[in-house]
Formats: sequence, structure tokens, C-alpha cells
Amino acid sequence: MTTNLLNKIAEYFEFTKHKADFKTEILAGVSTFLALSYIFIVNPAILGQGGMNKGFVFFATVVASCITTLAMGLWAKKPLVLAPGLEMNGYVAFFVVGALGFTWQGALGAVFWEGVLCILLTMHEMRVRIIKAVPNSMKAGLSLSVGVFVAIIGLKISNILLYRGITISGIGALLSHEALVVYFGLAVILLLERFKITGSVLISIILATLLAYHWGLGATAAEVSALSQGWLDGFLKFDLGVILDPRMWSVILALFVIDFYGSIAKFIGLTRNTSIVDENGDMPQIKEAMLVDGAGTIIGAAAGTTSIITYVESAVGIGAGGRTGLTAVVCALLMLPFLLVPNLVGAVPVIAAGGALLFVGITLMPSRKELAKYSMVEIISVAMMALTVLFTFALDKAMLVGFGIYIIGSVVTGKARQVDIYLIISTILILVGLVLQQML
Repeated sequence: MTTNLLNKIAEYFEFTKHKADFKTEILAGVSTFLALSYIFIVNPAILGQGGMNKGFVFFATVVASCITTLAMGLWAKKPLVLAPGLEMNGYVAFFVVGALGFTWQGALGAVFWEGVLCILLTMHEMRVRIIKAVPNSMKAGLSLSVGVFVAIIGLKISNILLYRGITISGIGALLSHEALVVYFGLAVILLLERFKITGSVLISIILATLLAYHWGLGATAAEVSALSQGWLDGFLKFDLGVILDPRMWSVILALFVIDFYGSIAKFIGLTRNTSIVDENGDMPQIKEAMLVDGAGTIIGAAAGTTSIITYVESAVGIGAGGRTGLTAVVCALLMLPFLLVPNLVGAVPVIAAGGALLFVGITLMPSRKELAKYSMVEIISVAMMALTVLFTFALDKAMLVGFGIYIIGSVVTGKARQVDIYLIISTILILVGLVLQQML
């Protein structure tokens, strides 16, 4: 009976096609969960700055992340996980509420409407068309950008790289305890990978956690005590009437651009050169994945948090060998029980995942052999995308720079016809969104 059930699960998730196995998929799901669990602490802390109760934000974060990640695994069958985007919650808390003076209920209403916009464009296959409009060289640039973004998170949480907001401000202490935890985690993975030991990422996170606690870098009970109160106070409290306020239109558009194009960058960057995509670089069932991504934003707003988006930490599970939706299912099932013991959310400090993030960031970067196939314009575009991520900590800005250079370079070199109109439209929309962010 058990064997028959396991065979059906393996068949449903297409283990044969992806050369997957239960052990690897489960370890990948656990590793991903450990890498992103910090968001259950960080998201309430950030949105609390916008007047939201940390308790209901915690509840919304866990429940919405669990539901959407489960849908991504079971329906879209992708090893991608979803959670509130850090680029979104800061924008809502500090700009929409803090600077513009909207209520948090109005801000969640804006999040809801941008989610609706994402779904409408996905249902009309506009989103799929946009992804197909991205040439292979720019897909390499996106992969590199996501890799740099992932690596920067590891360097940022350890204060090896210092950022003032989202702008790099310098290099921090290279031999601090935080930095040493990251180096240790990366060294463990490289050593275990050298000897082809399964579960290297998970083992690294566990050992790095022990080292972090040895140096007193773990979370305290006081930091999570506020998470156990008022869980339903934010449920369905969004103000949908904000759509009638012209001042909120630019906010909705800005949120939409960050969500829409940021997720496209992750879909391409995280899955490229894996069995998740086909021989042409296209992702089967991508429409289902994008619908889940869009619906996640609506679910998040309804529950009491900002946009639920495909998470860059999915790279940890993919780097650990996860190739099917079972990875996402395992991760989702690990989320929900933490509602019962909120103090355990902080048991794995974010610093413990730093080494894993560095390793995965490196693996996402295209090879020198691949880059050698591209023209000078394409190489410059890819390089500038990576530098833009480094200095701005923003994938949307990297896409604007890379796409812009590619389009202009193609026109100058007489290859304008090879530029898809959807790539041009995408570049313009990203520019508009960034301009609106600056204006707000």
C-alpha cells in the first residue's frame, strides 16, 4: 500500500522526467524553509512600522505563504516557494503609509488591486508573452542578476556588505562573528559537495545555526513574544475603495511593476539550466505558476500582509537538488505548525542561511563558456545588470539597465528587428514604475 502511494506521488510530480527522488526533494524543501523562515519575524517587524499589529501580520504571513506555496507545488508542480516580498513591505510601511499618509488598510487595498492586475494580464497570456520576448542573452543576465541578488542577501545579513536602505554604503567587518558564520556555512557546503554528500545545504544551515548560537547570535524570546496576539485583526480589513482615489493609482502601478517584473526575473533566473525548463528554456505550466504568484498577492492582502511573491530563497532548495513541486509542498507543510509555537520561528537565525545563499548565488551565475557566445552589446548588458543589482539591491532596476542597453545596442548595430516589441513595452513599464517610486 505504502509503495503504491509513493509510486503515485512520484508519477504525479514526474520524478522520472526530472531524475528526482524523495530524499533529495524532502531535503530541498526543508532547506528552503530554513532559508526563508526569517521572513516570519522580519515581515511583522517591518510592517509594524506602518501601524500594523505584529500579531496579525505574523498570522497572515504564515497562512498566506503556506497556502500559496502549497498551490505552487500541487497545481503548478514547481519547486518555488512564496512569501511576502521584502521589497514590497518596506515600500508599503515607509512610503505608502509613512510618507504618503495612507492608512494601512488603504495600503493593503492597493496591494489587492495590483494582484488583480497581475492575474488579469496572466489570464490573457500577456505575462507568458513577455517572458518569451526576453532573448537568451538577457535570460543569462537575469540569471546572473538573481545570483548576485541571492549572494548579496548572504553578505548583507552578515554585514560584510553595508547598505543604507537599498544603496550600498561600504564594506563591513570581514572577520566578525556574523561573517565567520557565513564563511563556515559556505565552506561546509563546498566540502560536502566535493564528496557528493546529499543534503549539503541543510547540513550547512544546521551546523551554522549551532555556531551562531555559540556566539550568541540566535533570536531571543522577547523578539517573538509580540507575535502571539491579535491574529485575526487584519483579516479582510483592506480598503478596496482606494481604487477610486487618483493619488493611489501611481502606488498601485508601482507595486504592480515591482511584483510583475520581479517575479518574471525570478522565474527565469531561478530555473534556467535546470530540468524545470525544457530544451528551449521555456517552463511548462508557467501560466499556472504565474496565476499562483498573482493570487498570492490577493490572498496576502486579504489575510493582512503585503504582496506574496515567488521568493528568491527558492534558490536554496533548487541548489539542493529540488526539481519538482514536492519541494514546495514539503516547505509549505513546515510553515503551518509554527503558528502553534511562534517562539520557534526564530530558532534558526537568518545568519545561518548566509553560506547557503552565497553558494546558491554562485551556482546561478552563467559560465564563461556561455557568455562567450554573446555579442559585445549582450555582454555589456549582462555585466551592467549584475553591477546594478550590487549597487541598488533591486532586480527591477537591473532589468531596466540591461534591457535598455540591449535595445539601444541592437538599434545602433543595425539589429533592431531582433528586438521583440514586448521587450520594449516591458522596459518602458519598468521605467514608469521606477519613476513613480522616486516621485512618491
